[in-house]
Amino acid sequence: MTLEPEENVHWRASGSYLLRLASKTSLLEESRLFLQAYARLGTIEAARQALVNGGLPQRSRATRQTILEIVQIRVSRWNPPVWVLDDLVTFAQDGHQAELQAALLLHSARQDSLLYDIIQHVVVPRWLEGESELMRADVQRFLDEAQSVHPEVARWSHTTRERLSSHALAAMRDFGLLQGKASKHIVEPIVPQSVVNHLIRLLSAEGITEEELAHHPDWQLWLWEAARAQKAIDTTILQERAV
Repeated sequence: MTLEPEENVHWRASGSYLLRLASKTSLLEESRLFLQAYARLGTIEAARQALVNGGLPQRSRATRQTILEIVQIRVSRWNPPVWVLDDLVTFAQDGHQAELQAALLLHSARQDSLLYDIIQHVVVPRWLEGESELMRADVQRFLDEAQSVHPEVARWSHTTRERLSSHALAAMRDFGLLQGKASKHIVEPIVPQSVVNHLIRLLSAEGITEEELAHHPDWQLWLWEAARAQKAIDTTILQERAV
């Protein structure tokens, strides 16, 4: 069933490319600490203050503030429905590493159009072509080609582009989409059923119809094609009917 889109929810980023990945990477553990603090303290602001005031391991207060700015953009600044945060809190519990990785890959890309496009236009085509190796030069080539549509890229220095490319690869590795340190290779991430259900509900709440659901490009963030997405959707529907 398609849900009515909720008001004041900024489901995904759009417009100009931003340089968030140039300063920080996945922030996987910092996101976990933020979500655990939110579960413990009850509000986003209380969680932010607790981590700014020393709840993160980074020594500099300014660094902690920058980290939390990025974490909040990914998981809370877009005004998600309460059930989204409830799911993320569950995924952030100890022993749920695969759930948190898959969910943060999803939400980080949806809230950063540059990361989303790098996955869709660099990672996915190489995967479909049977090519697994991914290098910094591949991301830099994408940035060069994107300048015609995103003129802001032309204003970024060569050093900034190199740092952004390196951080993008590191983030995708931390999220389970790549493997390796010096040499990185594309791998299919582990996506537990609970996170599949999360995406189905997310897309439905965004207003995607049942007919469009399996063909939505968000599935490709996990390297899934429409047939596999449809099979997962059918499984979810059967589970819901059995309850």
